[in-house]
Amino acid sequence: MKKITEKVKSKFLVGKRTYLRPVELSDTRLIQTWHNDPEIRRLARLGELPITYTKEEEDIKMARASSEETYLMIVETSGDRSIGFVRLNYIDTVSRNMWLRMIIGDVEARGRNLTEDALRVVLEWLFAEQNVHRITLEAYASNKRAIHFFEKLGFRKEGVIREAVYAAGEYYDIVTLGLLNREFTST
Repeated sequence: MKKITEKVKSKFLVGKRTYLRPVELSDTRLIQTWHNDPEIRRLARLGELPITYTKEEEDIKMARASSEETYLMIVETSGDRSIGFVRLNYIDTVSRNMWLRMIIGDVEARGRNLTEDALRVVLEWLFAEQNVHRITLEAYASNKRAIHFFEKLGFRKEGVIREAVYAAGEYYDIVTLGLLNREFTST
C-alpha cells in the first residue's frame, strides 16, 4: 500500500471551510505550543513534562518519514490559519484498520464546526479513496463533548478501558470508538 502522504502532497484535501495539508517542519513551534497547552495536555495524555522544540521537531520528522503514518495540518480557509492537526496510523495494513488522533489547538476555532468540516473530508478520503475499512480512536470518558462529536460523525462506542491513564493525581477511563467504512455517510 502506498504511503498516504504521497497522495496528499499532490492534492490538498479541501472541505467547505477548511483544508488539510501535510505537517511541515515549519509547523514545529505552533504544534509545540498546542502540545504544551495545559488543557490539551490533560486531554491528550501528553504527560507532565513540557514538550521541547527539539522533541516536537523529531516527532514531525519521524512521522514524515514513516510509511504507515500521515500527519495533516487542519487549516481554516478564511485567513489561511492553522487550527489543529489529524494524525493517522495504520494498525493493520492487511485488514485496512487505522488509528486516528486529532487536536484543535486554536481555541478560537473550537465550537465553530471547523473540526467537523475537516474530519468529514478526511473520513471521505480514507474510506472512498484509500479503501480503509475501519478507523479507531480514543477519548477520555470525562470528555463528553469529544465523544458526542465523534458519535455525531458515526463513530460508535466500543468499550471502556477502565482507569487506563493516571494524570494530575487521578485515574481516568478511556472510551474506545470505532467507525466502519459502511457506517460512514459523508452528508
